Amino acid sequence: MNRLILILEVWPSVVFSGFFGVEERAESPKLGLCETLLGAKNGEAAVKTTGGSDAEVGGTPQADVLVERLVREAKQSQESDLQRTRYTGCRMDTFEGDEISGTVDATVKWSALSLGIMNSPENSRRWRQANPSVYVEPEAAPGLTRLIAACAVPGTIESQPSDLPLQFDVSEASLGTENRWELLSTFARSIVKEMDYMKPPIISSALPATA
Repeated sequence: MNRLILILEVWPSVVFSGFFGVEERAESPKLGLCETLLGAKNGEAAVKTTGGSDAEVGGTPQADVLVERLVREAKQSQESDLQRTRYTGCRMDTFEGDEISGTVDATVKWSALSLGIMNSPENSRRWRQANPSVYVEPEAAPGLTRLIAACAVPGTIESQPSDLPLQFDVSEASLGTENRWELLSTFARSIVKEMDYMKPPIISSALPATA
């Protein structure tokens, strides 16, 4: 039975088998773009952990395109009806045979949360502070790990970094928190690096410890 192929937002979808074989990598250059966002080893581990032997990739695996859209939105942050569009950087549907074994989603958006509420008693039980600019929620929902980071965009209002932080999510129920964090932290660093801030938020490869 043929599977439905996800449509890439920028390029046609690519279906590949033997996810990390040499020949498949050469025939599927767009897979390398997803690996640039998430990390090659992290992607391989995700496929194996979900019980898959191959995968289909979708989304917009281009940091520069994602950043362009995010910056354009942030410059509208004085408007009360800011949309806060959620952008999918990479979506991996993993398969064993014709059966789907998991779906890994990596998304980014401007958060409805602000850094000012992170230290409230309720939020401090759920969120871990990595540093003054970065907070992590290891289990925002079952199978979902979330990170918010203050990212100052030139041309926006002064309070934008704290009132409108970036929110990164990685989800897949079969992945453990550490696996999701490796994908999430790499994804967030990829986007922040593309934004080319003078003082970018520091996103560690280690999951912040409980306070």
